[in-house]
Amino acid sequence: MLLTLCTIRQLPQAIALGDSFSRHALQPNGQPMRVLIGLVDDPARLPADFVSPYPLLPVGEVLPAEQLTALSAKYTPTEFAAACKPHVIAHVFRHFPDADQLIYADSAIQFMGSVTPVWEALANATILLTPHITRSPASGPQPGGAWPDEKYFQNIGLYSADFLAFRRSAETDRFLAWWQDRVTERAYIDFCAGLCTDQIWLMHVPVFFRDVVVVKNPGWHLALWNLPERSLQSSGTSWLVTDPTGQNQPLVFVNLKGLSNPNEGFFPHQNRVKLAHRSDIQALLTACKSTLSARRLTLPEAQAPAYGQQPEPVVLRGWKRSTVKSLRLVTRFLDQIPLPAIR
Repeated sequence: MLLTLCTIRQLPQAIALGDSFSRHALQPNGQPMRVLIGLVDDPARLPADFVSPYPLLPVGEVLPAEQLTALSAKYTPTEFAAACKPHVIAHVFRHFPDADQLIYADSAIQFMGSVTPVWEALANATILLTPHITRSPASGPQPGGAWPDEKYFQNIGLYSADFLAFRRSAETDRFLAWWQDRVTERAYIDFCAGLCTDQIWLMHVPVFFRDVVVVKNPGWHLALWNLPERSLQSSGTSWLVTDPTGQNQPLVFVNLKGLSNPNEGFFPHQNRVKLAHRSDIQALLTACKSTLSARRLTLPEAQAPAYGQQPEPVVLRGWKRSTVKSLRLVTRFLDQIPLPAIR
């Protein structure tokens, strides 16, 4: 079973994700496995004629109204969705007793190959995690001053919360209760406070919980942040990923966050990868965009989500970003000047 969370504005991507999963995850009878879209938005805002090809689970059916109001008031839409995620996953396990294995995938993900390796890995694991990177960025051909570096991954988390897989078990229930307790009140993006949505907490999971597997297969979770360590080639209707050791693995899924829209995700100013120089990635993006364009939906793209009343940070570029950086240098300098106390 696949679960994703999205706002109304993200529904086209979520449905394209469901389509890609349905092509590559079949039951023994040949039918696609179940796809469920968790809507972290108000379904009353959907157009009257909208019909989803996959069942929608509004977050209002998971959390009580007073909790929704409280979470919405203090979080941005991104933080709000992160705070709701473990609640929705636990709800699905409770209300779908036949779902013994569950994949959570962000709506920016596309499955490009068979999902069977995921189910096989879950046979001996309770939770599957994918690391953002599997080797030091400084070990590649990029200059030492390129960004991001290892320190930045300590700020956002070592493992991506955009893909998680679970096997029904008492240990999984224990993890979800622990995770839910942390993110309900501490899903902020506040690097100075050591917080980064639901993702930063995943660093503790391999230590705190049993049978947690960290999957380092380069064919799992190809994304902007690990492109420096992986290359891609088409193989008929599928794709192969090559890691720095020369090993090839089938591409199982790709995360388009930051690839199709540079303002998405935690890497808006990365300079380790120049996408214009990566013909392999351009070919993959063309294939993914054709899938997205096949799902043209008449949805209000400019409509703000119903939940998450705090504003999202604005991504600054060009002279605006240079000005802000200069002002920060000035304030940092002033903070370091020992001023006499005025009595």
